[in-house]
Amino acid sequence: MSIAVFLKENLRCIPPSIGMLVNKIPYSLRPGLATIYKKRAVEIKKFERLSAREKQTFILNRIKDLTEFSYSNTKFYKNYYDSKGFHPSKLKLFDDIQKIPLTSKSILNEYDIEDRSSYVSDKYIVNTGGSSGTPFSFYIQPSSMGHEWAHMHHVWGKLNYKVSDFKLMFGGRSDLRKAIEYDVVRNHFAVDIYAEYKLVADQLKRILKKHTISYLHGYPSSIYDFAIYCKNENNELGALLKKGLRGVFLGSEYPHEHYRAIIEEIFNVKTISWYGHTERAILAYEKEERFKYEPFGTYGFSEALNSEENDYRLIATSYYNFASPLIRYDTGDRISEIETDEGILNSFKITKGREGEFILDNNGKMINLTGLIFGRHHEIFNYSKFIQVKQISVGKIEIHFVSDSIEVDEASKFFDERNLNLEITYVKRDQPYRTSSGKTALLIK
Repeated sequence: MSIAVFLKENLRCIPPSIGMLVNKIPYSLRPGLATIYKKRAVEIKKFERLSAREKQTFILNRIKDLTEFSYSNTKFYKNYYDSKGFHPSKLKLFDDIQKIPLTSKSILNEYDIEDRSSYVSDKYIVNTGGSSGTPFSFYIQPSSMGHEWAHMHHVWGKLNYKVSDFKLMFGGRSDLRKAIEYDVVRNHFAVDIYAEYKLVADQLKRILKKHTISYLHGYPSSIYDFAIYCKNENNELGALLKKGLRGVFLGSEYPHEHYRAIIEEIFNVKTISWYGHTERAILAYEKEERFKYEPFGTYGFSEALNSEENDYRLIATSYYNFASPLIRYDTGDRISEIETDEGILNSFKITKGREGEFILDNNGKMINLTGLIFGRHHEIFNYSKFIQVKQISVGKIEIHFVSDSIEVDEASKFFDERNLNLEITYVKRDQPYRTSSGKTALLIK
């Protein structure tokens, strides 16, 4: 048995009563995390007070260090930069960052993972499909945990979160032994989102008799589904949970306003969301305004490049991953309503929730699914928990809905089909379609 498996199995045995005491220890004092965590926590606050020119210097120094290292220590960057006529010595001024050739998942995938990674020995492999669904593997250094937690705790701190607070997590884990399982490392109760709600409710009620859960955390669609369950089928559970609930953290999916409003209404708490991805090259959060994401300049460098459409490509550079460097990496996502200062991206809004959430009508025109589903007043939401779309062919779609009160032949009466150049049929489901990671996407691929 490996050390990782041994630790995983034994950590599962630690009860919440002990975990609560363990998690009173600040991250700034935890072995293996303390040094980097403290450094980043201080850096985040200091960066916000810098002038634009000082921020440029901060960013340039980090990108220069990473680019020089990558050129000298990875086969990919040496070959790629040479083929593009670029050398890290060209990085003299902040504007010179624009001279660095762009990379993307498809470009990087032309090379074996070892050829685009460095000799750094302390690393582990991560796999992602991302918003595009294209597989991509890379290495992460364990030290990334200190960077990650410092920034995430800053985000959650907007709703007064402390690491000793219990959370109820709605994620994509399917390796749980029970409907709800305690995770001492993250100090949360992980819900198996594939389990029947009756099992979840029974276990959660027992937990709530002993412990206060202060925050919900996870996929907006899953938390929304749970909120509807509490309202319509288990008021007792909803009331028990609301006694100690202080907020909801919405991650991994775009937090569509419909889902978000229902969650806030039912639990009577505020929500906060952020933008990030598995590659850990960018992290942005709702610092001042809902749906307006402000990237951390201490986490990575974010850029908005004009695209062929009326929006921008989101480009990101990860400062601290020297195992598999990502430099001027095209995330594949699109943003709009950008705000910049001296070439630094201060904020953006996400154009399509995630790239790929659109369909084509009979004229081949792209129809944004967020606008189609949430931008119209569809009465079907009064009878359905979830609405999803599947493109059968150009101009032809299926509307998939989850409902206990209407049938297929009634659905069209409650869906606003006006001015749509589409052939629409309806499919009733018992449960929404979920991706392999458990997310409930608008588009069924």
